[in-house]
Amino acid sequence: MDHTTPRHLTRRSFGRLGLAAAVAGATATTAGSTARAAGSTTFRVGTLNILYELGAANFMEDLRNVTSRADIVGLQETGDRRELLTAFARDNGWHLFAPTPSAACANAMLARRSMFDVIDQGSIFVCDTGGAGAAPPPRYDNWVRYEDRNTGRHVVHVNTHLNSHIDDNGHPYDLPRTRDAEDHLVKLKKLVLDKKDAGQVVVTGDFNVDYVDDKRVQYAKFPYTVLEERQAADSLPGLRSHYSRLGVTGLGTHGSRRIDYVYEWVRTPEARVMDMDHAYVFDDTNSDHNGVVVRFVLQP
Repeated sequence: MDHTTPRHLTRRSFGRLGLAAAVAGATATTAGSTARAAGSTTFRVGTLNILYELGAANFMEDLRNVTSRADIVGLQETGDRRELLTAFARDNGWHLFAPTPSAACANAMLARRSMFDVIDQGSIFVCDTGGAGAAPPPRYDNWVRYEDRNTGRHVVHVNTHLNSHIDDNGHPYDLPRTRDAEDHLVKLKKLVLDKKDAGQVVVTGDFNVDYVDDKRVQYAKFPYTVLEERQAADSLPGLRSHYSRLGVTGLGTHGSRRIDYVYEWVRTPEARVMDMDHAYVFDDTNSDHNGVVVRFVLQP
């Protein structure tokens, strides 16, 4: 929506995490087809929309929460909090990409210095539906290419945030913001296609489209169809969300809706060197969103 010490889960989160782990674990043997060979490594990717209205203390609490759980992090709605993010990254051993202008900084990205080196990075303007400072704000796709220190492989992280109020139970609202979001998805897919030969690609973001409704309706210009191309007879290699790869748990990411995603560019089995094998949602946040963490296995 627009608007390194492990952290303890709340009692509510602990129970739901158990459910998430059980569901993800049950599917991991089929979805996570990349076996854990000698020399392989694991890393965790997290995504969290931190409500822009939060004060600095609550913002920092949510930032510490998600970074205690993940090694690569995509944020949304951070606004122009570059100074806070820079100080946190400097003092806690993180790479930070928080480009200008503030609308691009809103999709800030972090990665642990102990695990990754930065190769290159960039930010791409997508749209400005509101214009002149009106909502929704300008949208940017940010990306960073890292080198994993354990395997030497490159991992490209893309982070994004689509316009809000575009999804009516899987059907599109007939609004300019929806049409811009549809175009945004096309541009995002092109960016992934441009980066897939440079490394293993993961995508994080607030897509403002509920996964369950999208899968049921399969509107031609929403994420399930545009990004995953599930109508194709043989659609791999291709993007797959953690919902598609590991299953849907009982906990949504924005109320009951599942609008926050972690995607992977999944290669064919013979070419695959990375896959996700576990995911969970955590709900002990100050934001109106819950966070998502997905674990990946990367081969040397």
